[in-house]
Amino acid sequence: VVPDLSVRVYPPPLAVWNVAYMPCGGVNVLPSAEPDPRRHARLRRRLHARQLRLSEAALMIEGWSAEPGALPVGWSGPALRRRLLEAHLAIDALAAAAETLAEDGGELLPAAARIAGHLGRREYGAVEYVARPLLEPRTGTAAPGTGRWPAHHLAAAAVEYVTLAGTATAPPPYDDITDEAYDPVVTLAQGNLPGSAAVASDVAARGSHWNPLSRLTLTTRQAIQVAVAGSLAILAGRELSQARYYWAVLAAFIAFAGTATRSETSIKAVNRVVGTLVGLGAGIGLAHLTAGHTAWVLVVIVTSMSLGFYLVNVSYACMIFFVTIMVSQLYSVLHEFSAGLLLLRLEETALGAAIGIAVAYFILPTSTRDTVESARRAYFRALADLLDRAAPTRPDGTGLDALARSLDHRLQQLTLVARPLTRPMTWGVNSRLVRHRLTLYAATTRQARALVRSGFPVPPELADTCTALSRTATALAESTPRPDHPVPGVTQALTTAGTTLLTHRPHCPGTPLPPITQPLVHLRQLLTELAMLPSAPATTAPANQPTTSPR
Repeated sequence: VVPDLSVRVYPPPLAVWNVAYMPCGGVNVLPSAEPDPRRHARLRRRLHARQLRLSEAALMIEGWSAEPGALPVGWSGPALRRRLLEAHLAIDALAAAAETLAEDGGELLPAAARIAGHLGRREYGAVEYVARPLLEPRTGTAAPGTGRWPAHHLAAAAVEYVTLAGTATAPPPYDDITDEAYDPVVTLAQGNLPGSAAVASDVAARGSHWNPLSRLTLTTRQAIQVAVAGSLAILAGRELSQARYYWAVLAAFIAFAGTATRSETSIKAVNRVVGTLVGLGAGIGLAHLTAGHTAWVLVVIVTSMSLGFYLVNVSYACMIFFVTIMVSQLYSVLHEFSAGLLLLRLEETALGAAIGIAVAYFILPTSTRDTVESARRAYFRALADLLDRAAPTRPDGTGLDALARSLDHRLQQLTLVARPLTRPMTWGVNSRLVRHRLTLYAATTRQARALVRSGFPVPPELADTCTALSRTATALAESTPRPDHPVPGVTQALTTAGTTLLTHRPHCPGTPLPPITQPLVHLRQLLTELAMLPSAPATTAPANQPTTSPR
């Protein structure tokens, strides 16, 4: 599903949204042949990654919308936020229906795959043509295995998205959207989303009970770490080479650049060594091929620079790989190239990286687990604020839009700082459990977003449910789950929420529930699972109900 929203009309902020979901993951997750479980699981993970990427794009737009001249004529920041939330919800519904349909199968699977394919190619007329038969009312109960209801939901979400795309150039005509001063929920750092330092800035270093330096600010602690690592790299590097020791100093210094926790520093240092090692062989081979051919040397240098900076956000090791090739070519031009020189560079780099890792772990270390715990608490506080605002009978819709985006921001921060813990074979961490719980947090965020857009005012009888769920989120923010033990105070709040949902369920068969009921039910289920830290990780989550996060 490729968000369109008229990139031809909108300036750069919406161009970010336009590429956030390309290429489409929803098309491939709907197989037309005999399903392969491993392939299906891989495509599901890719689809979830695209959804997270879409949320990050929405946050980028949120931050850029406050810049002068960033918005189209006639639009305001709150109006753009509302439109993107609506499109985001339609895409969430598409993804959930696609997962359920791909899991259950059925005769309507090919039609659903065609809908997803037309959406990916922005063939909106064809989407409505294929979706119309799936939306026609049918009498009787759908037979098991037909995939009727998931296909119906996918078709409805597709038509809703097509409708939004057709009105992309006009602001939403809602009375509760005003042209007041726009205050984005995220502040960009040099045009990008803030990194992990924004979360780790409030986290004390390990050993704060005995070391007063541990309570210094993050930037001050990192300055001390860099000073110590640089000094040690100079002393150790000079033992290897009196002339090239600066390679060790660079490796130690760069390990701390753009990182906040000891795991991030270690991963970056290791990636630098790996990139240098692999680039060493490629650099030597290319240097012999281009020797004496200045034009080819320039081509290799420019290509290496371009590819290195293009891939830096994909893999830091890839960038260092191409940087090593570029350095090899430069030394060849300067007539200083030799295999021994590149081997010395590898040794100095490995030495500096080892020193950086040691300093990150033993000198004022910022724990990744402590940073994840801080992000987790901030996430639940943001969720509690949203549910608390939704509890009154006439909440401010614009304010709820901002709180929904704030929750997206907290999820993005939590996912960012927990990323080192999701790697296989992480010492002392169950990476599968971390990935599972991160999926639960993502599902909770989607249901909170659906709650915001499900229609207001909230029925008075369901306001008590919002209040009970808000108390649950507050309790989760103040305590840490333990294996097989619920967080204190959560059980009673969840029981209250469940009781109010059941008490006010319509007694007459066929009476529709208020639209807000479904996201409240899902939120209660998700918070129940998040309140318990299982002793053994669950294998997989239901296809249409993603599951988890660290802690």
